[in-house]
Order: sequence, then structure tokens, then C-alpha cells
Amino acid sequence: MPRLIESTKQRVEDIFSQLEKIGNLGPSREAGFTRAAWSNEETRAMEVIQRIAEKAGMKSYWDGVGNLFLSTPGETSETVQVGSHLDTVPHGGNYDGAVGIVAGLDAILQLRPMWEKLKRRLELVIWRGEESACYGAVCKGSQAAFGLNDPSILDRTYLGQSLEEAIRSQGFDPSYIRDRKPTLDQVRIDGIASHLELHIEQAKRLETDSVPIGVVSSIRGTIRLRVQVFGEANHSGGTPMGIRYRKDANLAMAYMQVALHEECSYALEKGFDIVQTVGVINADEDYNKKNPIVWENALTKVSPFGYFTLDVRSNDPQFLPTYVQTAEEIIRKKAERYNVEVRIDRLLSLEPVERLDPSVRGVLENACRDLKIPYLVMPSGALHDAAVVAGARKSTGAPIPVGMLFIPCKDGISHNPAEFASGQDIARGAVVLSNALYRLARQ
Repeated sequence: MPRLIESTKQRVEDIFSQLEKIGNLGPSREAGFTRAAWSNEETRAMEVIQRIAEKAGMKSYWDGVGNLFLSTPGETSETVQVGSHLDTVPHGGNYDGAVGIVAGLDAILQLRPMWEKLKRRLELVIWRGEESACYGAVCKGSQAAFGLNDPSILDRTYLGQSLEEAIRSQGFDPSYIRDRKPTLDQVRIDGIASHLELHIEQAKRLETDSVPIGVVSSIRGTIRLRVQVFGEANHSGGTPMGIRYRKDANLAMAYMQVALHEECSYALEKGFDIVQTVGVINADEDYNKKNPIVWENALTKVSPFGYFTLDVRSNDPQFLPTYVQTAEEIIRKKAERYNVEVRIDRLLSLEPVERLDPSVRGVLENACRDLKIPYLVMPSGALHDAAVVAGARKSTGAPIPVGMLFIPCKDGISHNPAEFASGQDIARGAVVLSNALYRLARQ
């Protein structure tokens, strides 16, 4: 076992040394990475994995929007998939998503001597554009595979380029998203026997508890809002204080955010599962180009306009929309209280996965026990492509069985240049993943 992990460690570190050259913002990993959705950098990273897989005898297939499927040889239509993504947030790390692709590839290659004996083909899936930081939409590639995207996301921009233009720039067809047409036909969807994803935890429970593997039980859903507040510009010295005289957008936003924080704290005290984040305040470059009123704010003016985003997440499908409705009421009441107008737009709504497939979870737990590797059963706070796959349906109406593994990341840090997972931890995850793939593919 130690020898297997050591040899796996060497292989995964070699692949990461190749990925570190793509989208790196400086001479070292610590400088950070930007591999935006449907960028040249994302495509180049995918091609690195494609070359390694094809050299080992796997077959490749790019779907209509540029998701990449790498399969072991065989005639059976049934597949056991392992997937994740290679795009990053701007100025992020090199391990969010990439860990799952590198470990997934190695897990499949570990089973190479048995490929022809397995009842099901193994398939590595590299989903396009999982991160929402670019174009303001999440899991874009995996949603496109099942025809689930809102077509309006094609008009969203990142650094002045629309998502539609970005997809075309890489040689793929945005009409699949525009027409809500799945890139995978129903026969291919029906053939997915199970789907796995390995990911860094993006928190520090595993590291703190010195446990090397997390078996994921559920995945939080999310509702994301953009709140626009309209005040009235006026002289900061000549205008008396108080809402009788001032319509101060920035002041109203501050009280909205404090009230939202208090409501979230109250929900936590009541035992509900919830996190919420104000991620952007007046600082979305592409949005500001379309709404230049934000530049009318100045040091000596009462603020005429401001906006912020709110990302609310919970693993409770009943509580999440109820809480967001309450949050919207709080925002409107504060707008009225501070004599401003408000507009609330929903940017995204994805339901939680309350429970990942119990049979697949059992396979993952048995793999850990078989290898004598300690593990924790734990929820995922972050959203992943696995949640999209879990929400898809076969022609019978049955869901695709999905399971997920976590490995530790240093200090629990993610979406940050300091994001890091050790070769040892990635290798251990790959060994568990390979054991589980074998169990699922021989059934």
C-alpha cells in the first residue's frame, strides 16, 4: 500500500507540474492562476490530460460545447464516470477541480490491466466552466450536457467578451445552450451507471481532524441575488443628515447587509444549515461597463447608486427558498426605511442534493475500509458538477447514482493562490477512487 501511494504520488505530481505552466500568473504556483471558462488556457489544460489519456489507450470525444469525455475501450454502452473541471476563479489556485481530474485519470490508469475484463467502460469527464466567477453562472458545461442552462447566460460577459463569443472562440456551438438542447443524447445519459467526483474539501475539517478522506453525504444548493439600490446624488456638505434630506444608496446597502447578517445568525441559532456571502460590492468590472452610473459615486457626493451580490447556500431544500424570501423582504424594508429604491435580480438557483446515492456512498466507504484508510462522512458546503449530474434524469425518470470524495487542502484555503493539496493526499484519494471504480465497473 505505501508503495502504491508513493508511485501514484509521483505520477500526479508530474501531471500537476504540466498544469502549473498553464494560466500561471507568475513564476511560481504561489502567484496564482486564471483559467477562465472557454479560454485558451482552459482548453490547453484539457489537452494536456487528453494527450496523456490517449497515449495510454483511452478514446476522446468533445461534445458540442467542449466538454471532454475520455473513455476506456469497449463495446458496452454502460459507463462509470469520474469527473470534475480545470477552469479556475480569477487569481485562484491550481487544485480546485484539477485534483479531481488528475486523480480521476490516475485512478482509471491504475486499472489498465483490467479494462477489458470490466463489465462497464470507465470514463473521465472534464466539464467546462464550473466556476461562476467568470460569466456569473455555475457548472455551465455539466448543465449544458443535460440541457439545464438558462439561455440568458450566453449574454453575460467576462472582460468584455460574452459567454457566447467565448464558446465560439474555442470552436464549439453555443446554440446547445441557447436552445436548451442536451449535448448528450438520451442513450448516452441512460448508459451512465454511476458518476464520481473527487475534490479538495475547501474547508479544514479533514486537516484539523487528521483524517485523509471525506465521503460526501450531501451538497448544498444555492440562490444568488444581485441587489441594486437607487438613491439620489447630492452635495455631501450642503445636504443635512437624515432620510428627510438624503437618499443615500451606500448607507442603505450597509444597513441591508448588517440586517442580513443578523438574520443569518438567527437562523444558525435555530439550527438551520445556512451560509451567506456578500461577494461583490460595486466592483464587477463587466457590470460597471454596462451600468456606468456606479462611477457617479464620489467622495463629496451622497451616493446615487450601488449594488451588491448575495450568495445563500443550504442543504435544506425547504428552508433555502424560504430564507431567501425573508432576505428579500428585509432588503425591501431597509430600502423603504432609508428612502431609496431597490431592484433584486436572481442570478442563479440550484436545489440542494439532500442525499447522494446511498449505494455509491457505500461503495466509497467500503473502498476506504478495504484499504484501511480512515474517513469521515460529511456534507459539502461548496457546489460541484456532481450536484448537476445528481439532478439529471434518465429516460425512466431515475436519477444518475452519484458519489463524491474529499481530500484535505492546506489550511482549508481555496479560491486563493495559497490553495494547495499535497501529492500524498491526492495519491491517497486516487487509490480510493480506483478501488471504488473497480467495484462499480465490475457489477
